[in-house]
Amino acid sequence: MKTHQPLQINDTIDPFACQRELAAASNVKDPEADKSIIQISEENGYTIQSHNVTTSDGYILTIFRISGGRISPPREGKPAVLVLHGWGNSCDSWIALPNDKNLGIHACGFWYDVWLGCHRGTSFSLGHTTLNSNTDVGFWDFSFHEMGLYDFPAMVDHVLLTSGNEKIFVIAHSQGAIAFLVAASEIPSLNKKIRAAYLMAPGAYLGSLAQFTGGRFSLRDTSILTSALGIGRLAICQPRAIRCGICDVYTLAPYYFNRAQTNYTNLPRMIAKLLDTVTFRSLIHFAQNARSCTFRQYDFGIIENLRKYRAAEPPAYNLSQIQTPMYMFWGEQDAMVTPPDIQRLANDLPPAALRAVIRVNDDTFEHMDFLVARDARVLVYEPLLAMMKEFADT
Repeated sequence: MKTHQPLQINDTIDPFACQRELAAASNVKDPEADKSIIQISEENGYTIQSHNVTTSDGYILTIFRISGGRISPPREGKPAVLVLHGWGNSCDSWIALPNDKNLGIHACGFWYDVWLGCHRGTSFSLGHTTLNSNTDVGFWDFSFHEMGLYDFPAMVDHVLLTSGNEKIFVIAHSQGAIAFLVAASEIPSLNKKIRAAYLMAPGAYLGSLAQFTGGRFSLRDTSILTSALGIGRLAICQPRAIRCGICDVYTLAPYYFNRAQTNYTNLPRMIAKLLDTVTFRSLIHFAQNARSCTFRQYDFGIIENLRKYRAAEPPAYNLSQIQTPMYMFWGEQDAMVTPPDIQRLANDLPPAALRAVIRVNDDTFEHMDFLVARDARVLVYEPLLAMMKEFADT
């Protein structure tokens, strides 16, 4: 992997040109922007079902199954693939593009039984056997650690049981990829249930964020952290839940999306499908790992760490336990999971498990482009699905 150099662009466009484009695009009426994932799938001829999955710690998750369409009708025995979203998103993020360009629908056309998972705390997974997400602060007391430890195993077991597969594929973006890494390292038996994992911009190491912000991660100044994560402004909507939003599309969208890969006429649908609820604790956990340049469990402070971990510092995730074949995809201009972060993760993964580290063939490719780039299908989805087919045939 070559040394990362930020792309230099000779931009002769006046500083408000992009805002004008966005203002014009905001007047575009997208009839599908407010349609649900079920409506969009069914109107395009796909069979979709919603399933509820209860984790061992009581969270009730929703998974959407796209089992077939006109090209690939539903049938038993199809290879199953679990697709996981990133931080601030939900399964809706996989329908943020025009229909035929989305990963879930495209994978279904490749004869896969597609399952779109929604982690705890998203708008699709607000249920719990005892806690109320609207009134109980304890409901929101989790980060990506619990997603890996509880959500991922529950979803995998449900997909295996329902599909009849002995093993499944996993495709995951950003935080979804982290949940997989947590699960595969903390629960080694899970590796036997996964055929292969395809990780897009897995944010295990975020050391470059600390350099980007000068190491300043004071929670008294969340603007520093949120700008580093590239998520714009935050609005508190629960005691420990936050909603990631592009509150001012004219100001923030140029920083949130890659201008070279964004179709601005699709902006209403992108905004409608990309933003969802997350927890404040997830944000803190990301910040802790960025500041410490490690990939480790949540830091509760020395006293609580001694009680919980029997050590002053939280333990690092034991990535050497991962046996699942893995393929990692990264973007040259990803400001959150930078090329050096990808290199460090690659160095720490077992060589026998890490099959390939793939640079997306576009010098401008960024973190959110895995979801919304106009060329995402050609640059990422088709090569990824071709690798899956090749792996399945071996």
